[in-house]
Amino acid sequence: MSVMWRAAVIGRWTARIAGTLMALFFLAFFVGESFPNIFRLHWRESLSVLALSAGVVGLLLAWIWEGLGGAVALAGMVLFMPLTGTRGIGLFLVPAAIGLLHVVCWWRLRSTTGVGWEVPRKILIVVGLAVVVFILLCANEMFGMPPLMTPALHPSLELVGTWEANLPTMDAVFTINPDASVSGRIGDATVMNARIIYNRSWFGRLMHWRTDYLIVGDRFTAPLTPRGVGLEGTLFRSQKPFTLRLRRQ
Repeated sequence: MSVMWRAAVIGRWTARIAGTLMALFFLAFFVGESFPNIFRLHWRESLSVLALSAGVVGLLLAWIWEGLGGAVALAGMVLFMPLTGTRGIGLFLVPAAIGLLHVVCWWRLRSTTGVGWEVPRKILIVVGLAVVVFILLCANEMFGMPPLMTPALHPSLELVGTWEANLPTMDAVFTINPDASVSGRIGDATVMNARIIYNRSWFGRLMHWRTDYLIVGDRFTAPLTPRGVGLEGTLFRSQKPFTLRLRRQ
């Protein structure tokens, strides 16, 4: 039984498990953000959504038709990446590589030679447990407010102070205090019962999910990330988002 055959069998299971994780990752965002109406988008955005969807479908299809699913996933991601530019391209290279691995393993395993060898059950159990842990970490990061394992925030001197942003119809002023409480105003409304907290755990930072900080107050939230000398993010108020670019006063 050749080494290449065993490598192909291991590669098949690696691609299946990794592909399922990537598919779940993208599906979670579709569920959380809702699937966009492609008929109301610019043609480039509509095509990118369809290409990404094809990539996700291909990764799941590879469980049944390995070669076809891998080819669909690879083609979808190859089409998707030029449409979105270079931003975040590293993330989308992963499903493309998984699709390619499916195609290579399918091509190698088409013959009947070596059918009797399978991946040892202990390895599958270990990998399965790792998958479960990964999914739980993803769920915690996506749906936790804040996620578990997120430390308490003790604002540094760089964060403490008054920050201001000019929005299209109003301005916003936030004063971050040393005890992590936040005061200020949004337009004519006074900020009440607001605090700033960490918005992600070590896992979220590793995966580049969410923002570093989150201001939570009565009827508004503002996820923020340091950008140069300022803080940038989004103000969610009355279910209407505003882009925030806070600068220290």
